[in-house]
Amino acid sequence: MLSKENNDLLTRTGPDTPMGQLMRCFWTPAMTEAEVPAADEAPVRLQLLGEALVVFRDTEGRVGVLDQHCPHRGASLFFGRNEEGGVRCVYHGWKFGVDGECLDMPTEASDSPMRCKVRARAYPARIAGGVLWVYMGDPDKMPPLPDFEWLGLPSSHVYVSRWEQDCNYAQAMEGELDSAHVGFLHSLVDKTHDDDRALTGRFFKNDKAPLWKIVPTPSGFLACNGRRVDESQRYWRVNQFLLPFYTMIPPHPAEARLVRMWVPMNDERCWVLCATFRPDRPLEDKELTAWRNGDYAHRRVIPGTTRPTERLDNDYLIDRQQQKTVSFTGIAGIRAQDAMVSESAGPIVDRTREHLGSSDRAVVAMRRSLMEAARACVDGQRPVGPDHPYLYGVRATQTVLPESLDPTESDELMGTARPKDLPAASA
Repeated sequence: MLSKENNDLLTRTGPDTPMGQLMRCFWTPAMTEAEVPAADEAPVRLQLLGEALVVFRDTEGRVGVLDQHCPHRGASLFFGRNEEGGVRCVYHGWKFGVDGECLDMPTEASDSPMRCKVRARAYPARIAGGVLWVYMGDPDKMPPLPDFEWLGLPSSHVYVSRWEQDCNYAQAMEGELDSAHVGFLHSLVDKTHDDDRALTGRFFKNDKAPLWKIVPTPSGFLACNGRRVDESQRYWRVNQFLLPFYTMIPPHPAEARLVRMWVPMNDERCWVLCATFRPDRPLEDKELTAWRNGDYAHRRVIPGTTRPTERLDNDYLIDRQQQKTVSFTGIAGIRAQDAMVSESAGPIVDRTREHLGSSDRAVVAMRRSLMEAARACVDGQRPVGPDHPYLYGVRATQTVLPESLDPTESDELMGTARPKDLPAASA
């Protein structure tokens, strides 16, 4: 369990909080590239780390991310006119460019020095890998983008989606690191999948208490979880946690790879972005169709929105008959099943009431990593991840190993899972 003080430390991400200070050391994935308006189109709202923002493209196609509230009298720039290189507030006509500069102040005298002094709060923005990235930290310490594998791939190899989740980012992310739940939450009651490595296959069904080994890395940890296959073998999966809110789970060998991002909107809601990609070939139409319909890696949403179709306010469309005869939950979709257990605990779960077991080791490690990094950040210690982007060029992996072999000694597992060592001067 956590104390109330530590629970607040973990879950509060506003500008004046330790966790918020930590997260602002990193570039933040904010929305998909497809959601960014075209040049001179109307701005769109974006809530990120407790801040209300607007996103737009100016006439030249440059992306702007501004504080939603006009610095004049606080009216929302969402209602503004995106015209001729900037967003104009409809209240008094003040106009701002992508860097926050006031381009026009028609209600003031032409020789007034005020226009040169007033700026809208603006954040640097870049598009890479089908994602809009926003940097909300110290301008003098802006790092490079993280070196995720999918950022360097052609757009034909990558699909990114985004949806809302009605709970704090940390409890949403915990489910991704909790491999022990798979044999229950995602299981079927009427059959076992023929493929042993499928989530409804024999490996997960027969051993519901995996062996855990947590391996720290410079920007997170490897969550190694092993299930007994027989007396001589164990099925090992290596999940990744990367500061401050990234996870990777190993795909089935035939499936695309993925990275999920659990980004705070505010303290009680989060965005989930999922990048699914194939390094070796373009994605197929049947894959894209399945993902857009909410298959496995992605979540089904109401068309034209980021709002999921299965939600707490409609009981995730649970089918009690299906729960008796087909699936363990009666809820369709792995992502909806995960959301149900996270959101039904409340917007911010009261961790003072928990009773953690050995199966929660990765969850404990994630919380500890984040809280230690946040405290260190307050003390003036910058996390290593932002300035060493190669630490993010890793993979989640899986394989069957002899029972006697430690997973960290397997080149097959660790070859792409463990990041390179830091240079000696930075260690």
